[in-house]
Amino acid sequence: MRKWIALLLVLAMGLALFTGCGSKEPAATEAPAASSNSSAEPAPSSDQEIVTVKVSYPCLVVVPSPDATVAVEEAINNHLSEIGSRIRMKLDPVDGMSYATTIDMQQIGGEEVDLYMALGNLSDMVNSNKVQPITDYVHTALQPALDLTGDTLIDATTFYGEVYGFPCYKTTALTYYLVVDTEVAENDLGLKLGDKLTIDQVTEKLAILHEKYPSKIAMGVRPGANGTPNNFCLSALYGTAEYYKVVDLGNGVCTIGDEPVIRNMYDSDYFMQVCKTAYAWNQAGYVNKDASVATEEGYDLLKADRAMSYIIGYGGYNPRITDGASDSTHQRSVMYIPITSTMNTPSGLDWCVSYGCKNPEAACEALSLFYTDSFVMNTLLCGVEGRDYVDTGLGTAEDKVVDFPEGLDAFSVPYYAYFTCGIMGNEYLDWVYIKADGTFEDKRADNLKFMQDAVPSPVYGFTLDTANIKNAAAAISNVETQYLGGLLTGELDPEVYIPEFLAALESAGINDVVAEAQTQLDAWVAAK
Repeated sequence: MRKWIALLLVLAMGLALFTGCGSKEPAATEAPAASSNSSAEPAPSSDQEIVTVKVSYPCLVVVPSPDATVAVEEAINNHLSEIGSRIRMKLDPVDGMSYATTIDMQQIGGEEVDLYMALGNLSDMVNSNKVQPITDYVHTALQPALDLTGDTLIDATTFYGEVYGFPCYKTTALTYYLVVDTEVAENDLGLKLGDKLTIDQVTEKLAILHEKYPSKIAMGVRPGANGTPNNFCLSALYGTAEYYKVVDLGNGVCTIGDEPVIRNMYDSDYFMQVCKTAYAWNQAGYVNKDASVATEEGYDLLKADRAMSYIIGYGGYNPRITDGASDSTHQRSVMYIPITSTMNTPSGLDWCVSYGCKNPEAACEALSLFYTDSFVMNTLLCGVEGRDYVDTGLGTAEDKVVDFPEGLDAFSVPYYAYFTCGIMGNEYLDWVYIKADGTFEDKRADNLKFMQDAVPSPVYGFTLDTANIKNAAAAISNVETQYLGGLLTGELDPEVYIPEFLAALESAGINDVVAEAQTQLDAWVAAK
């Protein structure tokens, strides 16, 4: 999804002693999860030690400069001082494309890392001792956040009876859309707002686009990040309840359908179908040349008039036509045509406390603010009022509807991190941006209901523990690196290369992973 990631830096305050964890359309509707902005908290006692927590978070699309971030950090810390919190924040924005590697290098090099985001690999981080348990703080420092999210959310971050992460509170059920220029959608493809497509119908539309615009890319590939290969989102599309109902557990294994049975994901009709569709698109000339190594996003290609469409997923259900004047992503009006929606599964976006953090309780206190304090959350996302955003007055003091200062946009204000709103904590606290025509959409309540009503994962909360299969998991990852990029972008014929892929996976130990995962799943089911 395009709610990606963002930044900040450091400012000491007052004469108090600072210590780091790692070192000495009308008015907006109310958000479904109300802010507790902490304004009623008592002031700290004069001898209460102020603790600075370094927050590292991934940023894509827009990465604010350290200079721009200083003022944001100062605004947050002034607010924390005013409400009597002992917490101060040192904000560390990291380029999302290299986030995992950067954090690893910081930890290995002994740099300060306190609070940071696990992007879908928490089990590996636990078993490599990169994070420390936060169980002792779940019902103390994190209790305000837990009151909001409920206990179920942390099931997927619990290993060996200990909690190691706190998931983002967000709409984890996504709807995937075909995104096309509005005039092209209406005039060439015969589509209108409210239509819905099957995957086969998407293929039919690509054939039309390729015939009418042969010099352009009919379907832009999605470049992978953090080890994910380039793809067309077909694994997600075919994995939904409307198709095969797949829960990808990582390390090459999954469940398919409603039964708690572990499968080799790559030895399935599901995976063959994914690869056959990608291969058909590639061989027909619908996609990027050298799709497996392409680096440009579909929305950038569409903006540059080099691609006709791409597929993307967003939380909730919001088919729409954008206003070309305010659509800075595409610089034109585009139509979002829904294809299918995913099941409700854990996001894999988990906030963790680094093993080197010296004050994990303070880190958890800081983390709780991402779920409960509207000012902290939105200053981190939107920046400094007056410089980076303006309050339109259409919302409330805590739940604002905002706009860019006159003449500026997301790419020209000093600080903008709103693309990160899906991973910062409680996305239902996010302020709403007004559109160029003076209207705005507040979809937060709708998105929350969509998540609550979505088809639940049959194994929601189960996470595969890789402690007993480290060697096999590493070997499988190497094999996946060799084959997946070509298969998921249709550069490799699945009839030829999937059997070869499966043989390599068997040699890597995938049968051992299947057996271990089944043992863990059986125990999990028995304990429910």
